[in-house]
Amino acid sequence: MKSSLAWGKTESKNAYMFLAPLLILMSTFVFYGIYFVIKISFFKWDGVMLDGMKFRGLRNYKLLFTDPTFFKACFNVLIFMAITISIQMILGLILAVLLKPKLPGHPVFKAIFYIPAALSTTVIAQIFMQIYEPNFGMLNSFFQFLHLDFLVQNWVGDPKIALYAIIIANIFQWTGAQMVFYIAGLTAISDQVLEAAQIDGAGFWTTLTKIIFPMLMPTHTTVIILGMIGGVKTFDIVWLLTKGGPGNSTQFLATYLYKYSIVEFKAGYGATIAVVMILLSVSLSMAQNNIYKKSKA
Repeated sequence: MKSSLAWGKTESKNAYMFLAPLLILMSTFVFYGIYFVIKISFFKWDGVMLDGMKFRGLRNYKLLFTDPTFFKACFNVLIFMAITISIQMILGLILAVLLKPKLPGHPVFKAIFYIPAALSTTVIAQIFMQIYEPNFGMLNSFFQFLHLDFLVQNWVGDPKIALYAIIIANIFQWTGAQMVFYIAGLTAISDQVLEAAQIDGAGFWTTLTKIIFPMLMPTHTTVIILGMIGGVKTFDIVWLLTKGGPGNSTQFLATYLYKYSIVEFKAGYGATIAVVMILLSVSLSMAQNNIYKKSKA
């Protein structure tokens, strides 16, 4: 009995020793960083000179929650998440189902569809800058070639459509990643279930909507929550294509944070935006865990 207790204590001690480096790094670069961001959200600071910090209490938060640009950024994030998540889920699921029968060359097709997700966002943005270029871009040139001049647009320069141009670029980049999630989810569905559906006369769409879709609920949950967290912190594709413009029409929380913290040297106000983003991300992560536990119960 004593030997088993001693073994248990030794095992626990070894586990803590292996965890110690990670805990030290997390404490230094993550937890302290979060603490510092929360702290400076109560100060007026240029982000450069520490002796120039001036305490201003909750004034930053008051300014934030009365700033119409902040609510515009929140609205843009909601629209972005609603469209990108739903379309990426649908396309990713369809691609996964079509590639599941292991058609000839299916590894090549999987790789092709996943390539955009593996590329740097800078590369994706450069591709779409060439596509959206208003004078000689591929999209407008294509419409002109078909004599559909009424479809020619300034895709990232028009406040009415710039957000949707970014959404299309994001869907192109990340649909392949959702496909991988769904391929992994499909492996948990028994082939016997699908064969029984075929014997009963169920077609492709019936099998997809009545059998496969409900059985992939844990995968749906993961894809949705990850998409929502990704939407909250989306920055690179927006900044590279529009920098939040024109006229704040594509302003996101992350670009809004960058604008004040880096461009305008208002680190205290920028930290306030960061605190809101942290709270949103933590809330969504907690929701993911709760929903996943319920789906497993």
